Amino acid sequence: MLFALFGCDLFQASEPASLVVLINPNIGKVPYSATIVCISSPGEYTFELPNETVGPQTGNSLEVVVDSLNWEAVVSWSDGVDLRTSTVNATGNNPRPNIHGVKINGKNDLWLLKPMERSLIEVIVYYENEWRVASFSVEGSISSVPFTVFYPPYEAGICHAYWYSWIIENACIVYPVYASIDTSGLPYSPTGLDEGYPTSYQQTNRLFYDYPYSTEPTLEIPAQEATVSVTVEDEFDRQTTQTFLIPVSAKDFKNSSTNDPPPP
Repeated sequence: MLFALFGCDLFQASEPASLVVLINPNIGKVPYSATIVCISSPGEYTFELPNETVGPQTGNSLEVVVDSLNWEAVVSWSDGVDLRTSTVNATGNNPRPNIHGVKINGKNDLWLLKPMERSLIEVIVYYENEWRVASFSVEGSISSVPFTVFYPPYEAGICHAYWYSWIIENACIVYPVYASIDTSGLPYSPTGLDEGYPTSYQQTNRLFYDYPYSTEPTLEIPAQEATVSVTVEDEFDRQTTQTFLIPVSAKDFKNSSTNDPPPP
């Protein structure tokens, strides 16, 4: 009777051995060396790494290089009959770029922007690997629209500026309080200095948005504060943004007519 009750369980095949896969270390500064170790019954192991496949091999461990922030490998084990797979993960803890500050007109100690004055803005970044500026933006505290940012000579996707016959990488040009419309994908420059940008004028191309004309033949621009936002991208496509507050001085533009905007 006991055999009848339990005989089927006694002769049932046992479950295949489980596959446990570990990686050590599983976190570090990319790129770093690590070891994958498999715990299972004797058999063959195949390691599917992000860029290659190693095996099958009888050895249950493999030296690897973790070269991305989110690294993953799939390990397969087989004894010729049963097959088991397991995924192992490792991560990178690389610090992001440190956006230390911005530099105005190539000077470390100049912390002032002047209305309508061609100004070079560079970014100071502390980072040991590759990085680039993804974007700049500059907004005035009393301006309703952002100041137009230029990247002369124009090259899609690249933030650089033409400055006194030099091309400065990871930089831009602004004319504080100047805001232009986009035309054919490029804004109007108020001068002929920005190579790669159109310089002809249209009625819709406005120099000033928020500064009404007085009864006197002047256009008064009061002092304000500009917020400069810089977004930096590292080699892992991570983006970091930092903002800096820079004073914009006041200025009165003389004009022969109170109905037309002053010349640039």
